Amino acid sequence: MRDSGRPSRGVCLFASVVALGIAQSALAQVAAVQVAANTNKKIVAVVNTTTSAVVETKVIEKNTAGTWVESATKSTAATTAMIDATVTPPPMPPPDPIINDCNDNGIDDDAELASGASDWDADGTLDICETTAGDLNLNGVIDSQDVSILLGWWGAANPLYGDLNGDNIVDAVDLGTLLARFGPV
Repeated sequence: MRDSGRPSRGVCLFASVVALGIAQSALAQVAAVQVAANTNKKIVAVVNTTTSAVVETKVIEKNTAGTWVESATKSTAATTAMIDATVTPPPMPPPDPIINDCNDNGIDDDAELASGASDWDADGTLDICETTAGDLNLNGVIDSQDVSILLGWWGAANPLYGDLNGDNIVDAVDLGTLLARFGPV
């Protein structure tokens, strides 16, 4: 990078835009700059970051002193077409990372709980996650009570409780899984 003692082109352009008094609210930002065929004219578009719509366009040009000033020429249809061709919407922020998703549905467990998902024991964990782990009565321990509940659903197709491996029937595989997880959750 070369340091000639002069501000970089981007700094000059930024200073020019600020000097032009282009209003920028919390929803607007300068999104694109188009350089005309000769480097003495530029078009600046102010874009609403929420709707990606062009709010205002300005033509700026170099005066005889070499500073950028707003042109007396207002935007024309050609200017608008040139801006429409060059303005790109601002990038979307990445989605919030999923920290806990015990039921693998792509929604953070805290968001599900906040939207009213079942948490009868009020321990901050989705009930569906606790019951599929084997704590069928939600008391925090996999014990003989859970074995009794599992046996009550034995052989039932599409059971509400006890199908720990997700094959839609309570059978010996589910009982073996429950016994392997016996103890505190």
